Amino acid sequence: MKSLVLGGTGFIGQHLCRALGNAAKCFTGRFENQEALRESMQGIDVIYHLISTTIPETSNKDVQFDLTSNVIPTLQMLQLAKESKVSKIIYISSGGAVYGPECHRALKEDDATNPICAYGIHKLMIEKYLRLFYRLWGLDYRILRVANPYGPGQGASRAQGAITQFTNRMRNNEPLEIWGDGSVVRDYVHVEDVVKAIILSEKYSGPYKLFNIGSGKGHSLLELVSMVGKAAGRSVEIIFSEARPVDVPVNILDISRAEEELGWHPTISLEDGIRKLLETQHGENTGDRRQRLSR
Repeated sequence: MKSLVLGGTGFIGQHLCRALGNAAKCFTGRFENQEALRESMQGIDVIYHLISTTIPETSNKDVQFDLTSNVIPTLQMLQLAKESKVSKIIYISSGGAVYGPECHRALKEDDATNPICAYGIHKLMIEKYLRLFYRLWGLDYRILRVANPYGPGQGASRAQGAITQFTNRMRNNEPLEIWGDGSVVRDYVHVEDVVKAIILSEKYSGPYKLFNIGSGKGHSLLELVSMVGKAAGRSVEIIFSEARPVDVPVNILDISRAEEELGWHPTISLEDGIRKLLETQHGENTGDRRQRLSR
């Protein structure tokens, strides 16, 4: 099997490319460049689609850009994939943005989808188009609705990824910023577990096309702060900022379908993941300091 990774330099994409090894061709050109896309698809069996130009917070600021930079290029890619005889698309959707704010229990794949941000809407639109291309032309697909991934390599400069933001601020002896009162509950899953699920979904030949990928457990932001402080071994200063309208109160995923059908389950606990991330960031910081001193 030969694979093409769209978004191979992104957070999850880098980990996926390393896991795939020589079987992957990482395409990092402009997504809307159809000629480059067509050329990259030659001899490709599977496409992993991880590209997104926005995050939930930024998507509502320019909903037209969110649509034209994500949905339209994806439709062009699907058309080229059909013409190039690609056998399967693996799409990374959002378990945090597509469901909406109504439910306070663990969410199943068949639950209602009522996103409150343009990011969630564009993810859902692409899911629908994948189903359409499969129904009309037989282009097979798998969709993974990933909860809140974290781990090494996640950029701390983006307004996304609470664990990375918190651990990075702890490393720099900065106060931890929380939007709202800290009661927002999220489902966090380590990037290594996400990549394992992605690879298993490609090999899966059962009846389901859609899978939730998370830990199946919820933690509030205040709980997260406490866990980061404990892992770092010191007290934490918190700054509370105004709550964001894109944040639903609770989001926890039911992962039983992925466990039963893919034979997948998360292996890295949140406590261990936070500790490992702090160690990694400390190593990166030490390496950067040594490099500066050697110049």
